[in-house]
Amino acid sequence: MTPMTNLTFTDSMVGQLKTKTIYTTHDISRLLQVNPRSVINWIEQNLLPSYRTPGGHRRVRRDDLLAFLRKHQIPTPASLVEGKFRILIVEDEEEVVTLLKTYLQRQGGYEVAAASNGINALIDVGRIKPDLLILDVMIPGVDGIEVCRRIKDDSANKTAIIVISGNAESEKKVLQAGADVFMPKPVDLEKLHAEAQRLLRVL
Repeated sequence: MTPMTNLTFTDSMVGQLKTKTIYTTHDISRLLQVNPRSVINWIEQNLLPSYRTPGGHRRVRRDDLLAFLRKHQIPTPASLVEGKFRILIVEDEEEVVTLLKTYLQRQGGYEVAAASNGINALIDVGRIKPDLLILDVMIPGVDGIEVCRRIKDDSANKTAIIVISGNAESEKKVLQAGADVFMPKPVDLEKLHAEAQRLLRVL
């Protein structure tokens, strides 16, 4: 997407960048090892959301940067990742929850929580702010399609969503509601993990 540069940064600089929630264009160029002009171009092309300080300097929020990297399938530098990714499984079948949770935890790098209905799912999305939602369509209360729609209608929410369903005919509806991926049940665990990695884009 952009030419790589010879920019380098020390371990102490990496630590400082990791704790930031707001980045300058030079911060981003160091993190991604690209020319600062490339970062400015992304902003000017409305690819990377930003705002200006009273002094006219560009600033980018961490969540917007992560969303940009995921959308354009740019690997996320380890220095941007704080601890483990948070995954929320929304499923009312306990055996499916146990299967998914056990498998993902064995892969390492994930904190996995679960909700058994749509109302609790929406509450938990606001409370724990998961990086990824694994969402069944047929759940009690608010169904998975509506949960997906409400999350994606919130422009401030950057959660990626994988929808799972035993009904292949629901694929079109869930994708129209904003889901990133549709997967049929029974779920292929290796494919699920591959999609999770692709959406989270961790090196």
